[in-house]
Amino acid sequence: MRGPRFTALRWQAALACGAAGLAMGSSAFAIDVPVGGKSLTLDVSNTSDVGYHFDNRNTPPFDPKNPTIGPLQRVDDDYGDWFDRLQVRAFYGKFSLGLRLDTAIFFHTLDRRDVQSLIRARTGRDDLALENRFGEELQSHFGAELPGGARGVTYPSKFWLGYRNDWLEATLGDFYQQLGRGLVLSVRKIDEVGVDTTIRGGKVRVAKAIGAWRLEASAFAGQFNPIRIDYATGRILNGSGSPLFLGFPVAKDFQAWTPNPKYNSETAGSEPEFLLTTKRAKPSYLEDGIAGASLTFGPREVEFGLNGVALFRQSNSVSLELCKNAPGADVDACQAQFPSFGQIGAARLHDQIRNISGTIRVPSIAGVADAYVELALQQLTQGRVSSIGPDGVLREPDLRGYAAYLNVNVHKGPLSATLEGKHYRSYVPLSANIDAGGPPFGAPELNLLSYSVSPRAESIYTEPIGAPDLCITGGRARVDYAAASEKKIYGWVGRSASWSELDPTNSTCNTAKALRSDTWDTAAGMEVSSADGNSHYWGWIGTRMSDLSVPTLLNAEQTEPSEVFYREGYVRYDLGQHLKGPFSVSMAGFHRHRTQALKTWTEGENLLALNYNPSFSFIFGFEHTTREGFPNTYFNGAIAYRAKSRERWYDKVFESVRLFVGQRRAALRCVGGVCRVFPAFEGGRIEVVSRF
Repeated sequence: MRGPRFTALRWQAALACGAAGLAMGSSAFAIDVPVGGKSLTLDVSNTSDVGYHFDNRNTPPFDPKNPTIGPLQRVDDDYGDWFDRLQVRAFYGKFSLGLRLDTAIFFHTLDRRDVQSLIRARTGRDDLALENRFGEELQSHFGAELPGGARGVTYPSKFWLGYRNDWLEATLGDFYQQLGRGLVLSVRKIDEVGVDTTIRGGKVRVAKAIGAWRLEASAFAGQFNPIRIDYATGRILNGSGSPLFLGFPVAKDFQAWTPNPKYNSETAGSEPEFLLTTKRAKPSYLEDGIAGASLTFGPREVEFGLNGVALFRQSNSVSLELCKNAPGADVDACQAQFPSFGQIGAARLHDQIRNISGTIRVPSIAGVADAYVELALQQLTQGRVSSIGPDGVLREPDLRGYAAYLNVNVHKGPLSATLEGKHYRSYVPLSANIDAGGPPFGAPELNLLSYSVSPRAESIYTEPIGAPDLCITGGRARVDYAAASEKKIYGWVGRSASWSELDPTNSTCNTAKALRSDTWDTAAGMEVSSADGNSHYWGWIGTRMSDLSVPTLLNAEQTEPSEVFYREGYVRYDLGQHLKGPFSVSMAGFHRHRTQALKTWTEGENLLALNYNPSFSFIFGFEHTTREGFPNTYFNGAIAYRAKSRERWYDKVFESVRLFVGQRRAALRCVGGVCRVFPAFEGGRIEVVSRF
């Protein structure tokens, strides 16, 4: 591939690039300038992250009958990436101004010679026929799958101008927005799963106390602005070229080698076996528009809320069908001119979605309880056009849904309890308009992007199967008992019935018995801390069991139907022990025993750290899985540094530094109902954060 010498130089290359990242991190500066009797303050921060991918151990065994399978999965091996995020903020009186610049650079990616060498190494053959047969075609596949298309990108990802006083807040540019508990709208940053979506447009919010009543109202409009670089995979999200996103990445034409239909092996030489063709550029994301408002009012004893949004998608489905049906139409040119993605899911099959909700919040009930209730309605209209014929335009039918969520907290002395309940019927999340297809223009890794999150009456770590919240009724009760200020025990029991776990396309909420799954979610744990707060011992165990109402064949290997849909038993823990002086040790992790579709496996991870507080942590990690098709063990190590203060220049340049070396397993990770698949990784990363 690149010769034996490359293996010996992998670490040197990764660390050298890390040094370059450090240099970039130190280029930031700050200044306070007196202007008109006030101070203009510039706040500058920079995060530089350089990594190198080795063999991530996710390449399937070589299959002589299909030699393309193994090599195609090598595109995430043996390359480097550098991600940089520079943010500048300015503050002057009641005004603020901000700009964030994102950069992605990829290096040491595969070229045509590397592809040919890889094919020879994987097949063990060196004949020219094999090279011709797969070489040109595989070169096209590699180019389509390479991170960022092997292209770097720098673009102004966020900017905003804000004004704020005692009762008014106005923003022009990028802003986060959540209405209620997320049923209507939830646009926010979730670092744990790599999500940072804003709305680019305008927002006005007023808040005023009128006697014993409080009034708060807001209105906003714009287009959604997700981060266009997926840092976990290097995928670049290319937009359609909206005027609100000048300088953002856009797709470029892609050249590919395709078999020549005129080629004849018996008369080889008269026509080439492969032709270099050009695929017209297509975006992987169509910017969705949004307009919404909220109103909150009421006395101190009870607060009422009204929320509403309307989502407007770029609709090209009619124009696309007309173009494709025209005499002599070039389908590829039509799709480039009128991009419209082949979608799955009701939210992406409708071009207009309206969500409204009413909320009631009681902050205090007799001083021992509080309550929150939200009722939401949804309307999906302007369904995508599937065909245009003599009988007219055939669209996806309109859809309506509703959702109800309840949360009650009770606290009395050392005892507290929480009750959550939900009842959702055909209420879909506002999924982003992403092309989840394959190369060269799709972005399946970013298919998770959504502009709303339904509250879930389960643990934040629960991994959904299918689309359980599309049609579900359930709840959870949790009880906490604080035996002392340093000791607490707790437990919960959840129960739900879903008709969309087994069939995630059940958007009409067919409640037939054959689609029903019943789930028990139980857990118990404790938290113990030392009197001085320097040590802690937290842990909990739990189970999750889902059964089908009607025994069903879940995979081709089953000989008899089964009612077992999902089983999980787990243990999670977070332990910390102070040793002496600035030294302490900590350990955190989880281990799970899972059964899905009658396939059983275990998985988990553990982190063990020696800490020199507050500056250094030395971390050793171990991950494992017995799931079929995956390596069983993964080892990694990390060193983390954080500056004690920000008084000296190098404390600001190197506010925090983290070096990671080793392996991570591919896994679905969830935080608060937002889940994504993180790919396997083996290599090294160094991250430097500078702040002034």
